[in-house]
Amino acid sequence: MPYRYNGRDIFPLIEVYHDAIPHLAGVSMREFFLDPGVCARAWRDGTARFNELLGDICPPRQPGPPPISYGHLMCLGAPVTVPPDGEPNVAPFAGSIDEAIDILQARSGMDFAGHEWFRHYLDLWRVLQEQFPGVHMPFSGFGAQGPLTSAVLMRGQDFYLDLLDEPEKCQTFLRLMVDSIVTFSRLTRRINGEPEVPSGGFLADDFASLISPAQWPEFVIPAINRHFESICQPGGYRFLHLENLTPSHLPRLTALGLSHFQPSVSPALTLETVRANLAASITFDWLLYAYDVTAMSDAAIQTWVDKTAQAGVTRLRTQIGAYAIGTNKLDRIRAFHAAFEKYAV
Repeated sequence: MPYRYNGRDIFPLIEVYHDAIPHLAGVSMREFFLDPGVCARAWRDGTARFNELLGDICPPRQPGPPPISYGHLMCLGAPVTVPPDGEPNVAPFAGSIDEAIDILQARSGMDFAGHEWFRHYLDLWRVLQEQFPGVHMPFSGFGAQGPLTSAVLMRGQDFYLDLLDEPEKCQTFLRLMVDSIVTFSRLTRRINGEPEVPSGGFLADDFASLISPAQWPEFVIPAINRHFESICQPGGYRFLHLENLTPSHLPRLTALGLSHFQPSVSPALTLETVRANLAASITFDWLLYAYDVTAMSDAAIQTWVDKTAQAGVTRLRTQIGAYAIGTNKLDRIRAFHAAFEKYAV
């Protein structure tokens, strides 16, 4: 249904966390990620159950390999743990900035597709394609984080000290990291038969928020610009997801040539501070946090929607996952949907 406020279309979005699917299917997260047959069953059973619960107001996720944002680092050698009821995760694996540079230089031009985890995701994808022949399913799930986040995940929190102690080496490290991520991402695009350098690109780089605004011109802006210049054409659409920024970070985003900024979980930001500090040429969306909406009354949700629409935001988001389902809070998601009825065209 179309919605409009003050002459502008607005778009309510209810995003579904991937953990909702195994939860509804009674499958562990470990099996969901590691066992192709169980993963396919989870998509089938979990999707059917989701449609019973919320299908009238919200489409379920499309079947595909479960998303993990650290695939690139796993291929570089990050140690991986898979808890009994959790998803794969990685730990730092470079003991110094010099070792981090050596690792990236040694793996320059590596065959990512030959790594066991990459092969696992290819096998998982092919099983799901066979099980869901009517679903358009590009290869996905085995992803990469942005350069600053990848640097922190590789070095640990010591990277933030490296920025102070070894600034020139950090710049080298970040250039190598961007090039490695881009090589990894282009492989995925080739598998899907897509252009290696499309007209627009998306980047998620949350740990950049922990670098002070004063350091952004030296480290963050060059790295993110190098990334965008490598993944999309000149003048192309640039979409940046970066959580936990502060108002003083926002003016720095202008130097990135962004088209759209997604702050998501950024408790230091308000609608007012974003509008006051973000360049008018950059659009942004606004998120009602998944852990907040479950505790809000109908009136509070309606107020949030009204205030956000009045601020000129056109994409108003909330999220649902295993937590909301397990705590019987789906009525709060329905209340979010109902809050837009007054804006229906």
